[in-house]
Amino acid sequence: MSIWSGSLVELMPHGFCLSWEPRLMWLHIISDTLTVLSYATIPVTLMVLVRRRKDLQFSWMFVLFGVFILACGATHAMALWTLWFPDYLAAGMVKAVTAAASVGTAVALVPLVPKAVALPGPAQWEAVHRDLRDQIAERERAEQEVRRLNTELEARVARRTAELQEANARLSTLHGELEQRVEQRTAELRQAQAQLVDSARAAGMAEIATNVLHNVGNVLNSVNVSAGMICQQLRQSKLSGLGRTVEMLARNEADLGRFMSEDPKGRMLPGYLGKLAQVLEAEQRMVLDEMEQMGRSIEHLKDIVATQQSYAGSTGMVALTEVSALVEDALRMNAGALSRHQVVVERDLPALPPLPLDRHRVLQILINLIGNAKQAMDAEGAFGHRLQIAASLGASGDTLRLSVRDEGDGIRSEHLERIFAHGFTTRTRGHGFGLHSCIVAAREMGGDLQAHSDGPGTGATFTLVLPVQAGSDWII
Repeated sequence: MSIWSGSLVELMPHGFCLSWEPRLMWLHIISDTLTVLSYATIPVTLMVLVRRRKDLQFSWMFVLFGVFILACGATHAMALWTLWFPDYLAAGMVKAVTAAASVGTAVALVPLVPKAVALPGPAQWEAVHRDLRDQIAERERAEQEVRRLNTELEARVARRTAELQEANARLSTLHGELEQRVEQRTAELRQAQAQLVDSARAAGMAEIATNVLHNVGNVLNSVNVSAGMICQQLRQSKLSGLGRTVEMLARNEADLGRFMSEDPKGRMLPGYLGKLAQVLEAEQRMVLDEMEQMGRSIEHLKDIVATQQSYAGSTGMVALTEVSALVEDALRMNAGALSRHQVVVERDLPALPPLPLDRHRVLQILINLIGNAKQAMDAEGAFGHRLQIAASLGASGDTLRLSVRDEGDGIRSEHLERIFAHGFTTRTRGHGFGLHSCIVAAREMGGDLQAHSDGPGTGATFTLVLPVQAGSDWII
């Protein structure tokens, strides 16, 4: 230890300061030794006091005093040591510890003094004892009163028991009457339940019929458009020109060669016939296309009826379906209305593999959503005539999302919560069956139909979310 302290600076033991005078040396030695022994004994005594008196107030303060006194004894021990060894750094560190213990004890003692002063003295404890004796006497009087009241209560209980037995007899009689009334009421409720079941069945049949008519009406619009275009094409057909040509040839049958070579009309006849043939071929192709479209629409009408009939309990028919082709069919079903209202269709249809879907129900939903979008963009408050249709698969590939976004008049926030409710509509001539039938069909397929709009004049987006069904019982 002296080597460690001496490494800092060459110091002299404290004995040099006393000139090694024996009397002074013994004075410091005896005084510091007695002080160290005393300071070592006091903390032990305080610890014994704290351990034996568990109820001692502010016991932690006694422990803190013990640490402080022990630290003070250490400083006197270092004073003895430095008489012969100049370990003043170690002595200073011991004094620093003692200073910390002193400051801590002083700081803790200041707020403790008012608390110690507030502790009750002997006179106060005597007053407390008197109060306790008075409370005990009061408690004995209260117990006597409780015993008296208990006796009275037992008598009352006996009287009340007799009254209850009498009331119980009356209740038994009333119970028999009540059972008869319950049986009668049960019979009435069963009859009412049967009537409600019949009413519910009738309402369900009416809703199914309404959905069928609504979906059939959408497809009939396409049939009507195709029939109108066929009729218009037939009325404007150039077939009558062929008749006039045949009549002209019949009039010049006797000298057909001269007519074809010399007559101006005859020389124009081959070119005219060629152009007429091209026009008639184009008319034929157009009529055939419209007839094929009408055939597909009529076939879809049959599918709608068959699908609605299956709502009674059987599940829909799942088949591998090209999503883009299904979307195009739905757009063709609404082609006439979209063209009349100058709706621009934008497609975001990536190349998806054929997916197992209930194609007819999905087609019904798309037809309704496209029709509603067209009406929204034709309403007051619409800001454009652009229709966006997108399809995508979920990250795990087990979910198909089909979205239809319009630039129509939008949907109010209070209407979004009711938009799919049966009979709810914001259209003047609407009936509120279309979107309801769509969400019913989506949920029957295990999916959902979601609506989003930022408010009036912002358009709306309807998203059909369907699970991609796994299995081997698909129709290919």
